[in-house]
Amino acid sequence: MSGAPFTLDTTAPVAELAAALINAPSPSGHEAELADAIEARLRETTHLEVLRHGNTVAARTSQGLPSRVVWAGHIDTVPANGNDSATIADGVLSGRGSVDMKSGVAIGLKLAIELVDPAVDVTWIFYDNEEVESSKNGLGLFGAAHPEWVKGDFAIVGEPSNGIVEGGCNGTLRVEVSATGTRAHSARSWKGDNAIHRAQEILDRLVSYKPATVDVDGLAYREGMNAVAISGEWPATLFLICAPSP
Repeated sequence: MSGAPFTLDTTAPVAELAAALINAPSPSGHEAELADAIEARLRETTHLEVLRHGNTVAARTSQGLPSRVVWAGHIDTVPANGNDSATIADGVLSGRGSVDMKSGVAIGLKLAIELVDPAVDVTWIFYDNEEVESSKNGLGLFGAAHPEWVKGDFAIVGEPSNGIVEGGCNGTLRVEVSATGTRAHSARSWKGDNAIHRAQEILDRLVSYKPATVDVDGLAYREGMNAVAISGEWPATLFLICAPSP
């Protein structure tokens, strides 16, 4: 985007607003212009206090109500792949980020602006850098800088869920496991000990692991454990991502 500042028409139907958000390129690390547009619209309201941290924009009501709901949605996408423009066919909106998660952002932004007299106080957070490493995650950085803004009695994340409500959220744990061996030329492999082959035992244990399902206040949390990468350097390193129950 270039030239005149990008603007959003939040009075438009939510599908049109979602299409406008899709047409605003915002791959991770390049969300500034979209964050500017969101901030501008939120600051036009009289019922919201607005705070910006980097390219994360937050707004909240402060009506002294006994409960607070925190809503969060990320404004970045993975890089486009020939799908950087919104299209509507047979009633379906498509385009980079249409599902994950500019349609959700459109709903959240429209509600934030139009919900002038909510039944509970609400905090709205539109954050950057969700699709990359956690050290850059805008929600995490915002919460660390302004912890009072992420406090609430209930939280909603507008991630795609096939149109249903998914209660709860697993935590994540990233593990690096190394297997060591003895260096040898591949033409004289009997003189060495292949570190990559030694990872077989690790993978066998991973495949045979039976994930647990843990009930917490009526919500079923399903564990998951997956190998996502292996490096053949010396020593061999296996990268795992786990989703342990809370």
